[in-house]
Amino acid sequence: MRIADLLESRVAIISASLGLPIAWPNIVFDPPDAPYARVYVLPAQTVGQDIEGLMRTYQGILQVNIITPAGSGVSQARGLAQSVADAFPEGLPLVDGNLTVYINGPPQVRQPIQDRPTSSPNGSTGSITYTTPVSMQYRADY
Repeated sequence: MRIADLLESRVAIISASLGLPIAWPNIVFDPPDAPYARVYVLPAQTVGQDIEGLMRTYQGILQVNIITPAGSGVSQARGLAQSVADAFPEGLPLVDGNLTVYINGPPQVRQPIQDRPTSSPNGSTGSITYTTPVSMQYRADY
């Protein structure tokens, strides 16, 4: 949990500086008719680094989806996505006591998609959005 807390704290600071509301996992959120972000910390396989099992590497992906209303163009979405990516440069250390989480690869602004996140099961209702994913790899040796 400390790893997720460090990553999410950084996202909160960056999003606040951009005026970007955040839809946190499992928290009620009423999407605005304006840009906002959805945040996911996606842990991968934990790897043992020594034969005694005392040293482990925790790794995964921090994904921040920039969501804008469909039909509003791509410039704002691209700009916000790039601002988030720039705030997580490769090698960035996030420190909490004896734990350091590193961004261990260049952030990737992925191909945007249009989706319908609030649609009914048959896809007949809901507002269409334009989502630009930003992915950052993280690693913590602990």
